Amino acid sequence: MSKLFLGGVSPNTTEQTIRDVFNRFGEVSDAVVMRDRGFGFVTFRDQEGADKALREATQEIDGQRIDVKPAQGKGGGKGGGGGGGGKGDGGSRGPATDKVFVGGLPQDCSDDKIRDYFEQYGTIVDSVVMKDRETNRSRGFGFVQFDSPDPVDKVMDDYKNHKIEGKWVEVKRSVPKDQMPTPAPDNRGGGRDSRSGGGGGGGRDSRSG
Repeated sequence: MSKLFLGGVSPNTTEQTIRDVFNRFGEVSDAVVMRDRGFGFVTFRDQEGADKALREATQEIDGQRIDVKPAQGKGGGKGGGGGGGGKGDGGSRGPATDKVFVGGLPQDCSDDKIRDYFEQYGTIVDSVVMKDRETNRSRGFGFVQFDSPDPVDKVMDDYKNHKIEGKWVEVKRSVPKDQMPTPAPDNRGGGRDSRSGGGGGGGRDSRSG
């Protein structure tokens, strides 16, 4: 995947600035900044450029620390006219997880504010809004951890409806890297089943409850 997610982007950052910063890793074919939601995307013409950028997973752009990660979900979808249940927006259900990534937070959003909002889905054991360690300003995203994976399924079912202070926020399952499913080399199963992991299949359904 040559498309990367950029978390914590300043509202003042432009697409051209993103291009200028990431061109040193490889040719950039597209750059998008979601100014009001605190994140963006950069797409390289080839995978090599994306891999180089990921080796420097923290960048500083316009005074903000930016987290660089592989973009998840379907590459082309911008969420317009998709219809249907929101639960499919994060791709497949993947491994069970009790933690949620929350992006596009309001600038003044506190840890307590995201806890107050998400506790309607279940018992929260931790909530944090990521802040710039120098300026202590919000970086526009955070994490919420529940006491079990079940509330995460409920959060994802309401994908299109999450608003904090009237502002839509994006939620994604936060899966530790060592649990990320890796596609089989021959890609025979289309990657949907992720059968190669053997024991990992049960995480998709989360039927245990």
